[in-house]
Amino acid sequence: MRWTRAWIVMRKDLDEFKKQKLVVGSIIMMPLVLGVVLPLVMFVPMINMTPTTDVWDIPQLIATGYLSDDFIQPSTNHTIENTSVNTIVITNAVLINAQLTDVTVVSCIIENTTISDATIQKSILNNTYLNNVVITESEGKNLDGQNIVSINSSLTFTKIKPSELQLVLPLMLNMVLMIFIIVPATLPTIIATYSIVGEKNNRSLEPLLATPTTDGEILTGKVLSAFLPTMAATLFSFCVGVSILDYIFLSRFGYIPLNTPTWILAMLVLAPTTCFMSILACVIVSSKVSDVRAAQQIGGFVVMPVVVLMLGVLSGYILLSPLTIVLAAAVYGCIDLGLFFFARAIFNRENILTNWK
Repeated sequence: MRWTRAWIVMRKDLDEFKKQKLVVGSIIMMPLVLGVVLPLVMFVPMINMTPTTDVWDIPQLIATGYLSDDFIQPSTNHTIENTSVNTIVITNAVLINAQLTDVTVVSCIIENTTISDATIQKSILNNTYLNNVVITESEGKNLDGQNIVSINSSLTFTKIKPSELQLVLPLMLNMVLMIFIIVPATLPTIIATYSIVGEKNNRSLEPLLATPTTDGEILTGKVLSAFLPTMAATLFSFCVGVSILDYIFLSRFGYIPLNTPTWILAMLVLAPTTCFMSILACVIVSSKVSDVRAAQQIGGFVVMPVVVLMLGVLSGYILLSPLTIVLAAAVYGCIDLGLFFFARAIFNRENILTNWK
């Protein structure tokens, strides 16, 4: 096969596409609407409703008020370490690695301790487990436990309950990524179906089939004429959409969630294979029908393998990762090879010229 001839066929098809407003408009508008406008519509309201405070995942936690600004670290005069005590009042002490039960603790510094059925006042806690405890006018970090009442205290726990955004964000990001995979699978149903049927209706296909160009060169040229503008438009919308979302996330949360190996690998490997699959299927369909609309309607079914992947991702059965992307691309690549050989076997210029109705 001579690639120069396939390149000439591709350039001829691209020149034909420029004359079709529907094709040009679809190449420009579909990726921008699906890849830029739709993600912004999805994410901007969610980001604006993001809570600014953490919700601690502690069973039966009741918190009222905040620690006053004039809180002073309690002074201590003795240390209780590596021991267990119960039913006493402890004041002005440093408690380290202790087990406290049914106690009242006042003005103490507590480290690596387990406290149950107790009242704690004006103390400082760190790395402590609390069970059925009332804490007033105290400060604590790295805490855990259950049945805690915090009154006028500043406490932070090790277990943070995910916010609604944190729960929904992975699903929304996967949905946006699948949109960028759907675009190169859908756009060729407009471009590739026109590549043969449109030329037949415009009386521009017969002169091409009469040239010494081989069937394989014609088929390759037509595939490339649909692949290059589709992927160019998809990558452009991907860069614009991801850049805008990254800027929004960076300014709002201080991190970028989208430029990950999974996303980059999906656009470099998975998107091209889905694009080739759609193009080859549409070329096969367009070589068997004589109406552009019929070719586009039938060609719409070629995106079903991508829709199946999207449904698996959105339902949670398929986790998008670099390995998943590579496996999906390998499956679609095998389908592409089968479709290419099948298209080349049925792409016969004599049948196209004589058997169309």
